[in-house]
Amino acid sequence: MGFYSLILANIFGRFTRSLLTISGMAVAICAVVALVGIARGFKQSLKELYDERGIDLLVLQAGKVQQTSSVLPMTLADKIAALQGVERVAPALSDVVSLDSEDLVAVPVQGWLIDSFLIDELKIAAGRRLETRDQEPTEGRLGGIMIGASLSRATHKSIGDSIEVLEGSPFEVVGVFDSYNVFENGSIIMPMAALQSLMLREEEVTAIAVVTKKHETADVDLVKQAIEGLGPSVNANATREFAENLPEMKMTESVAWLTSSIALIVGSIGMLNTMLMAVFERTREIAMLRAIGWRRWRIVQMILSESVVLAVVGALLGCLGAAVLTRSLSSLPAANGMVSGDISSEVFVWGFVLAVVVGLLGGVYPAIRAARLLPVEGLRHD
Repeated sequence: MGFYSLILANIFGRFTRSLLTISGMAVAICAVVALVGIARGFKQSLKELYDERGIDLLVLQAGKVQQTSSVLPMTLADKIAALQGVERVAPALSDVVSLDSEDLVAVPVQGWLIDSFLIDELKIAAGRRLETRDQEPTEGRLGGIMIGASLSRATHKSIGDSIEVLEGSPFEVVGVFDSYNVFENGSIIMPMAALQSLMLREEEVTAIAVVTKKHETADVDLVKQAIEGLGPSVNANATREFAENLPEMKMTESVAWLTSSIALIVGSIGMLNTMLMAVFERTREIAMLRAIGWRRWRIVQMILSESVVLAVVGALLGCLGAAVLTRSLSSLPAANGMVSGDISSEVFVWGFVLAVVVGLLGGVYPAIRAARLLPVEGLRHD
């Protein structure tokens, strides 16, 4: 029997144990790929949000990293727009609401100016964009709003329907937009004045998006310094670094890696146990191979190859499971489009690399133990 045929025969010869080991590895890799993939998807989506619109700087209150906790005077936008090197600005008021009637919590809501370039660049899937008339109450509704496609699906709301942004504050859906950004796709966009009135934040904004005339790092840094020179409470964040430094992003990735590490440790222990038992049960077989001339390194290769094959098969199933899991999560109404169903190829590659590493780690001790077996002692084994 050839070398590779022997490896496959050993794996299928103990099918139940091999299946359990593969299952354990599949769960571990599924956890790694799904959790890390979702975390990186959040970060990538936020980066794309700024990159696609050419936003170079995001101005927040000094000491604040979350838009919802930042407080800036609305007049600051005009001062920034007047600075040299600034092409255009877009003030925004951000908050989070619970749509109790729809059983949705933590729905992002954005207040933008009617003439904001942010609205101009939205892809309208149904209805129309916000207009000046949407700032005025009509027929028992406080005005008009736009909702993302994901939120539309989650709430089953479309053009002409009402959504209570706050209890007792109904707004008419005048447009549904489709965004490449998972956060934005699950959000509500409404006139700035309407949201300021609802949240009792008259003449306040939480952030100001800034587009510079030149997008080179040196030019952006000059504008950043000029903005921060407007007052000690003003902080301009380069969007190329903002997503990386968000505490929520760091925490999400840390939790993802911690949970994945635990799953990988469990998978490694399972692999170690399987390969040790395989070596113990095949003591006579290994001794015979040594007796007919197999070198120790050949024995090590055989055991490690079996371990890696089990790990790779587990990785294939785990990656498939992660893809199905994230797709399923992204379609849940409760997720409100906040979970991307797409996982980057880089994360899948990492999953396979980790599987091979786990396979090697789980098989190295059993392989060394098998290689040290003396033929005479092994042939006496019952």
